[in-house]
Amino acid sequence: MSSISLINYQPRLQPWPKDFKGLLPLNEAFVSVQGEGRFAGHPALFLRFNYCNLGCSWCDTRFTWDTDKFENGDLLSPQQITKLAFELVASQSKNASDVHVVLTGGEPMLHQDRLPELISNLRRAGFHFFEIETNGLIVPNEQMLKSVDWWNSSPKLSNNGLNVKQNISVETLHAIAETGKADFKFVVSSVQDIDEIITHYLPHVPHNSIMLMPEGFTKAKQLRHTPWVKSAAIRHGFRFSPRLHILEWGNERKR
Repeated sequence: MSSISLINYQPRLQPWPKDFKGLLPLNEAFVSVQGEGRFAGHPALFLRFNYCNLGCSWCDTRFTWDTDKFENGDLLSPQQITKLAFELVASQSKNASDVHVVLTGGEPMLHQDRLPELISNLRRAGFHFFEIETNGLIVPNEQMLKSVDWWNSSPKLSNNGLNVKQNISVETLHAIAETGKADFKFVVSSVQDIDEIITHYLPHVPHNSIMLMPEGFTKAKQLRHTPWVKSAAIRHGFRFSPRLHILEWGNERKR
């Protein structure tokens, strides 16, 4: 996307219902490995939910929130999703206790009033460890803080076409950081992005919880950015995270 189009960028966010009647908008569910962050390479069941409150210009899951690309998915109860999850894992000859459940989107925290019930159901079905991937804009409620085992917070930088005020919630960053169970992963595409992390985010999150990830949803772009992103991570005392799913499968769905 050109700099001109970024200046004029306005995400086309699909409106979400005021009342989901206790159901969750599941877009897709699949078994793979975690591709990013602390648990990269660990077997995982991904539960992807619709709708987003941000809408990044480079987002590779626009089908969960962009009005022009939106896929309705299925409105399912926590019980129905638990049954589906158990069947998916069993079909891969895996035990529920051996895989992490990764709640992703879109922005799954839009559904935090219903996710604790889902997590509770999944725990009773044998799943033990729950990660959530969030943009860090929605303050977690008490139930979510108790339910989630690890927070993969991916605060956004202005390389997403939006400004700092739109991308940052200091209150949410503090709430997630205070769990002691969180990493803060940043998708970077330029040296200016590193400066933005230091200026706007480093005052609010632990230095040793920051991970840098190269931008791009093709293998070629990942490999092009990786050397300088690794060097920047070493230079600033951050951690580097690969994006294994992109290196292996590019932008292919359900990988």
